[in-house]
This record gives sequence, structure tokens and C-alpha cells, in this order.
Amino acid sequence: MDMQKIKFISLLLSHLMCVEFLSGQQVYKVNDYGKPGDIYLYNRIPSTQNAQILENGADVTWDLSTNANLNTHISQIVTPSEGIDQVTFLGVCTLGGNTIFDCLNVWSNTEQALLVPDTLSLFAFTLTKLQRYQNKTTNKLLENFFGFTTDLGGTEMKAAIVYQTPDTILNFPVAYGDNWTSHIKWGIDLTATGQNIQYKSTQSRTTNIDSWGTLITPYDTFPDVIRLRSEILREDTLYTDSVALPFTLTQVEYMWFDTNYTLPVMTANGIATDSTDILSAVQYIYEATCATPTWTVDSDHDVYYIDSSGNVTVNFVFSNPNANEYTWDFGDNSTGTSTGNISHTYFAGGDYSIAVTGCMTNCLPLNSCTSKIIDFQIIDTITSVQVIPGNQLGIKLFPNPAKESIMIDIPHELGIQYYEILDMSGRKVNHGTLDAGVTTIDTDQIANGVYTLRLWRKGGIQARMAVMRVAIIK
Repeated sequence: MDMQKIKFISLLLSHLMCVEFLSGQQVYKVNDYGKPGDIYLYNRIPSTQNAQILENGADVTWDLSTNANLNTHISQIVTPSEGIDQVTFLGVCTLGGNTIFDCLNVWSNTEQALLVPDTLSLFAFTLTKLQRYQNKTTNKLLENFFGFTTDLGGTEMKAAIVYQTPDTILNFPVAYGDNWTSHIKWGIDLTATGQNIQYKSTQSRTTNIDSWGTLITPYDTFPDVIRLRSEILREDTLYTDSVALPFTLTQVEYMWFDTNYTLPVMTANGIATDSTDILSAVQYIYEATCATPTWTVDSDHDVYYIDSSGNVTVNFVFSNPNANEYTWDFGDNSTGTSTGNISHTYFAGGDYSIAVTGCMTNCLPLNSCTSKIIDFQIIDTITSVQVIPGNQLGIKLFPNPAKESIMIDIPHELGIQYYEILDMSGRKVNHGTLDAGVTTIDTDQIANGVYTLRLWRKGGIQARMAVMRVAIIK
């Protein structure tokens, strides 16, 4: 083989090796990033693994597989009006010194909002229900304003921080080695709300696409991710009646992207110091699909009675409780929540229908729930029921004493009856329903003794209860 062919083959192999090497580097494009309707479940972990998370460079392996604690929450992209309605936005936007025309222009250039279930502190204020309002151009992901809810003097108020110029969160395509810088200013003037407070901020974001490689979590492996690091220098000042309080802080934000996912597969946030980044929040996508609901629940009896205590406690017992949270409507104008079995005390007789809903809170689809109804009857034996000997109603019981069974003959005009067999201490040893006519109650599992048989009409609270004595001798 001549030298010219050898040189050609060598160049070809070198090119192919270069292509293979570059293929391991993720390139995240504008169409890869999410849109309204996208939703993911994230798992938060302690930020004690700083050294592992902060590692950067080419072909890095971020192995977080040893931390399997679950603390899940939902992040999703919605339309702007699903985060804050336009009228409210225009009202709070002008508090930043913006004209109504400027506010309308910002709103019209905002196409989605990323809902972030986090809490932030801003001097004396606590910000909850955070939202990042975004716009995608052909080559940028821009953040136009930041929404939140805060408490002002005991009143919950929706608010927004509107940037004078958009903040560049992503510059597409996101490729290893890229970098960019963006600058924003914003302010809030609460004088119009009766709070003589002004807040002004100048921020500078410097972003570097500093790493690519493989991300390993306890539940997934993402073999082809690219990571960016943003350093945000904040210079803020709080103005009140008597003082101006300056405040400088450098925040850091990490995002790992995979083209198979429309939101970052992992994020980390914290504070940048001169020597290192101190992370306070780390979370990764947790791909858990909700199992088919198989839980069932019922009351421990079909019929209860209120005696001289004036109340009765009903126990609700689960079989295979595979939902994470159950909400209850107890049928007496009270509600509750549980993760499993629960008891509730009733103070009035009646027919009750209890609604229970079990939801999967740590899987998708979001809040996958099923509901069930539990029916039972409570009889107030003190205020509403007249106790009558069963033989006066034509009810016959035989043999008495009994051995292995009792025969009950109920006149047809009395209809179907609930029954309970109580021992001498009042403990229920058997219960159920009896059809009109002659039916049998099995007593072979009941110990020797004298028992009380109580019967009442099925289908509603009745004015009378039949009572009979029966002895069981084996």
C-alpha cells in the first residue's frame, strides 16, 4: 500500500475517532426545552455531596447513587395566566416603576411559566409559590419576570419582579465550552400599598457550559448529559423611611440537561464563595409511574350504636393501602387526612356515607387519585330507639339453650333485620343481617354463656329494637 493511501486512511480514522469523541458531548437545542403542559417529578437530596456534584470537565461521572432518600415534588411548565392572571400582573408590574405600556409589552412577550415549589427569603420577606416566567426565541431562553406570593401584614399577596431587560438563562444550542453574560435590573416600590419600602437590585449572570458526561442517581442513569454553571452577582438595596440597607450576594445555579427531557435532569443551587460553591438545594428527575390503585377500605362494622356514653367510635381499616395520602369526608361536616387506618367519633345516629380519596403523591401522573364510599348505620339507643322484647313482635328464637346454631323466625312484615350478639360485658361477638322468615345463625365459634340478641330494621333509623336472651351450652 503506497504512502498516499496510508495517509488517507490515517486521516479518515482520525476523523472518525474525533466524531466518536464529540458524540459523547450533549448539544441541547431550543426545541429540546419544555413548553406548557410539561411536568416532571423531582427528588430532593441533602447537599452534603458537594465535591461529587461540583466536579467539572469532559467525560465526568456524577455518581449520586448512594443517596436514595425520597423527598419528591412536582415542577411543571404552565401558561403565564396559570401562574398569575394578567390583571394582577399589570397591577404589581407598575409597582416596579414600569409604565402600563411596558408591562403589557412584557406580558405579550412571555409564553410560559416554570412553577417551582420552593421558598426564598428576601430580607424580612418570605417568598413562596415561586414562578419563573419565560420566553423562547430562536436561540435563547429568556426570563422576563419572577413571580411569588408573600405575606404583607397578614394578607397573602401575589407579586412579581419584572426585569428591565430579560435575563438570558440559556443560549441555544447549549454546547460544551460555550459561555455568555447577561445583566438585569429590577425594583419594587410598595409605597402605593401603604408600606414605605423600596427595593432595588442589579444582577449580573455569567454562564459557562463547563462539563459533559454521565449522571447516575439511585433510580436512573443519564449517560449523555451536559452541564452549565451560572454565577449570579446580586447587588441589592432595601430602602425604608430612615435607612438604606445594601446587600451583596453571589449565587450559583447548576443545570444538567439531557435531550430526552424537556427540563433539566438535575439542578443545584447555592452560594458561591471565594473558595467553593456551597449548595443548599439539589434535586434530580425521579421517574416514578403511579401503580394501579389496589387499596380498599371499610368500616369495621356495618352498624353502630350510641349508648349512655353519648357517642360511638368508628374504625376505618385498609387492605393493601398503596396510596400515599388519604383524605376523608366523615359525613358529619368534618374532614381529615391519613396515611392508613383512621378512627372517627360520631355523636348522632343516622345513615352515613363516608367519602375517602387516596392519592399517589410521589409519582406521575400528578395526583393520581381514586375514591371510595363507605356506608354504615349508627343507631342512637338512648334517645331514639324503644327496646321491645322480640317475642312481642312475633320473633321466635330456637333452640334455647343452643349448641352449634340458632334458628330465628322473623315475621315477613318486619322485613330484613340487622342483628348483633353481645356477651354479658357488652362486647359484640357476632353481627350481620337476617332475612324475614326462618334463618340460621352459626354459634359454633361462640363460647358458652348467656348472650343478648338485638335486632332492628334495615334501611334507616327505627323507633324500636327487638331484644332477646339466648344461652349457648355445648
